[in-house]
This record gives sequence, structure tokens and C-alpha cells, in this order.
Amino acid sequence: MKFTFQGKDQGTVNKGNTKFRFVVMALIITAFLTTPASAVVISGDTHLRVEVAEITPNPARPGEDLLIKINIENTGDEPAENVKIGIEELDPFILKYSTSGVYGSGTNTERDFQIEQIRQRSKVELNFHFSVSSGARSGVHQLEFTIKDDDVTSFSRRIPIRVEGNPDLVLIGTEILPANGENFSSGALVPGEEFYLKTTVKNAGNGNAKNVRVVLDLNGSSPMIPMQDNVFFLENLSAGSSENVSFKLLLGSNTGVQPYRIPLRITASNEAETLQINRSQEIGVNVLNRAKINIASLKFDPEMPERGQKASMILRLENVGEGEARFVKARLEGLEGGGSTDAFLGRLEKDDDAPAVFTFIPDKTGEHEVTLLVEYEDDFGEHRFSEVLTFNVIRTRESIVPFVLGAVLVLAVVILYLKKKGKL
Repeated sequence: MKFTFQGKDQGTVNKGNTKFRFVVMALIITAFLTTPASAVVISGDTHLRVEVAEITPNPARPGEDLLIKINIENTGDEPAENVKIGIEELDPFILKYSTSGVYGSGTNTERDFQIEQIRQRSKVELNFHFSVSSGARSGVHQLEFTIKDDDVTSFSRRIPIRVEGNPDLVLIGTEILPANGENFSSGALVPGEEFYLKTTVKNAGNGNAKNVRVVLDLNGSSPMIPMQDNVFFLENLSAGSSENVSFKLLLGSNTGVQPYRIPLRITASNEAETLQINRSQEIGVNVLNRAKINIASLKFDPEMPERGQKASMILRLENVGEGEARFVKARLEGLEGGGSTDAFLGRLEKDDDAPAVFTFIPDKTGEHEVTLLVEYEDDFGEHRFSEVLTFNVIRTRESIVPFVLGAVLVLAVVILYLKKKGKL
């Protein structure tokens, strides 16, 4: 096409053409740099775009169905031929089928299919039915649709879909630990003892939990007394995560010996606060009594053991604990000379005592050191303790008499000699 401009010189015309080309080029660049709100493909005189019409439910729920409606619109002046549609399944969404008026009243289960024609300035509605994996975690997930026309011009559209699961709170790894560290393996308590109740609250569901509370739900008749706050609070606990919980308590000194249950209550909600969690769990604990064996007295028969003579060590053992002691036995270790070094006492109730008698013949004089080893059982298991004992052994009286007589005789001779010399 030829343009003729009158009243202008050639230089003016050239300047006008330059400005015209600049404007056209700017418009082309602007068209390429401008991104529409919905995905678009342009091929010839066709102009395709994809818009999301509906997501139901929104947010999606794990283990339930999901409907996504999209519109593919041709805003161009010519029909779009052989429009190929592909679905990239992204976890946790699984395609079940799709429906559309363009392929009748039936369903389509293919992830990739073709629409023969989309007329100019018209649109096609597609309904995609998915299932959401029951293990889907809360958060934003995506589905991707690809569109390709007959000229192999293609584009893709990712659709963000929010999934909101439900939390499921459980207590795991619960244990009872005495504050003084004793009886660690037994998991039992004695009256008047401080202890820790330790557990872990876990979100075993597929949704995040909000405003989580673990509460010691004790009533006025409970022998358990909280030593600290009886509520553990977490603002959020995401799916699959856990948090350690600890309470310090005191068991009343007058608590009876029997099993008890400590009630715990868990409250929380899902993120949308459409689900409220309120459940209880009980922790069992045994209250037992502990035996304790002490040496009540120690004596010898005769009172002063003699070398080479039979002697008896009489130990009186007493149960000063609150529980029954069973299979009580004692043994002396390190005793020199022959004799009996073992004693079996059997059962000792609270405040009971019994003698442990050891007979032996010491073979030398002087100080002796022996170790007393006591073993017994109670409701908490086996126990043992040891005590170092010392005693003296003297010479026998028969060996002392000749010595004394000899000394007296020597003294008499000395006195007689001195008299003869006139010195006395």
C-alpha cells in the first residue's frame, strides 16, 4: 500500500513513517509483555483461554471427592480445531472421570483427550471429578492442565487447590518417673513421693491442630496433687508432628496401696475451627509400699570373743519400711576362722525384726573386719545392702593365767633377793 502526503517535504514524510513504525513496534512489545488473568493460547485467528469456574468443596478434604469446573473459551474469529487437553495428576489428587456437553451424556476417564472443535467466540465447560488421597496433608496443592491446538501451540495452567484435613490427637510414650530417680524400672510410686508424668502428644491426623491443650483432669478426691500448672498449651500442632509434655505431681502420704488412674483431657480444633476435639485418656499407676531393712542391734556371745574359742555374732535385723520384706537373708564375708556365715530370716512385716546368728571360731587376736551383706525382696523387686562391721578378739583366759602366775613368781624372787641384800 502506498501513501501520498501533500504539502510535506520528503524529510517530513520519513519522520512520519519512523514514528508510525515505532508506535506499531511498541504495541507489539506491549502485547507480548502483558499477561492476562487466565491462561491463553493464540494460533492464527483462534484465541483460547482457560478459566476456573468452580472448585467444590473448597478447601478439599482428604478421603473425599473433589469437583473442578473449567471453561475453555475461544475468543478468536475462527474455530479452534482439534484442541488437545491433558491433565497432569499431582499428588494427592486422583482423576476419576470428566463430563462435558461436547462429548454427550457419558463420561471420560482418560487423562489426555481431544475436543474436535471449539467455535469462535464460544466456550466449552469441562467438569473434572477427582478423589483426594486420605493421607493428604493440609496445605496448598496444585493440578496442572495442558492445552494444545492443531498447530502444536500449547500452554499449561496450574490450579492451586487448598486441602484441609482434620487433626487426630493421641498421647504416646506415657511414663511415670519418680522425681528422686528411684524405682525407675518399676513405674510404681510410694505414698508421699513426688513424681513426673511424661507423655508425648502427637497429631496423627492429616490436618493441623489449633489451640491444643493437654489438661490434668484431677478432681478433689484424687490423691495426686499438681506441683506445677496442670495445663500444657500449644498454639499449633501440624499434621504428623509431636510435642513432649511433662507434669510434676505429689502423691499424698496417706494414699492407700492400690492401682490408680490419672485422667488427662485433650482439647483442640482444626484450623477453620469447624471441628472441635475433646477427648479423655487415663494413665494407670500402681501405688506400692517399700520395705527397708536396718540393723537394729549387734552383740556377741561371749561378750568378748576369744581366740580359738567358739563365739556367736547375733545381729537383729528390722524392717523399718512400709512394705513387706520377703526372702530376707544375710551373709558375712571376710570372716577368718571356721564357722557358719549364712542366715535365712524369711519374711519380715512392717516393724518386725528377727535375729541373724553367725557362729565362728576366731583364729587370731586383735581387731577383725567383716562385711555384712543383706538381701531381700519387696513389691519393687530385689534389694541388697552391705555394712562393714569391726570387733576385737582377745586371748583365752587359760593362756592368761600361767602368764600371770609366772609374773607373780618372778616378782617374789626379786623381792626375796632384795631382802637378803638388805635393800628392803
